[in-house]
Amino acid sequence: MKKLIAISLSTWSVFSYGAQATETSSAGGLAQITISLLVVVALLIGLSVLFKKFGLNRISSPLPLKVIGAVSIGNNQRLVVIEVGEEWILLGVTPQQITTITSMPRQETGGGSQSGENRVNFSTWMQSALEKYHAKKP
Repeated sequence: MKKLIAISLSTWSVFSYGAQATETSSAGGLAQITISLLVVVALLIGLSVLFKKFGLNRISSPLPLKVIGAVSIGNNQRLVVIEVGEEWILLGVTPQQITTITSMPRQETGGGSQSGENRVNFSTWMQSALEKYHAKKP
C-alpha cells in the first residue's frame, strides 16, 4: 500500500510540474503575441503618418482631370466644377447620378484672392449656366 501511495504521489508531482510548465509557457507565449501585435500596430500607425506627411496616400490619376471647386446646394446635392484639359465642366452631382450642366473655356484662377470683377463674371456665368440647364429640362 505504501508503494502504491508513493507511486501515486510521484505521478501527481509529475502531472503538477507539467501543468506548471504549460501555464508558464502559455503566459510567455501570450506576452510574446501581445508584444508582436503592438509592434505591428505601431508600424501601421507610423507608416500611415509618413504616407500622410509626404503625400503618398493620394493616388495619381493618368487622366488630366482636376476638381476646381464644389458647392453644396442641398442634401447630398452638389455643383462641381472640374477641369478637363483646357475646358471647365459644371456637373450636378446627386447620390443617384452625375449630370453635365454646361462647359466653358478654362478660366484663370487668381489663387486665393479673386478680384470683384472675376467674382461678378463667375456669378453671371453661373446664373446663365443654370438658366440654360433649366431651359433644357422638359
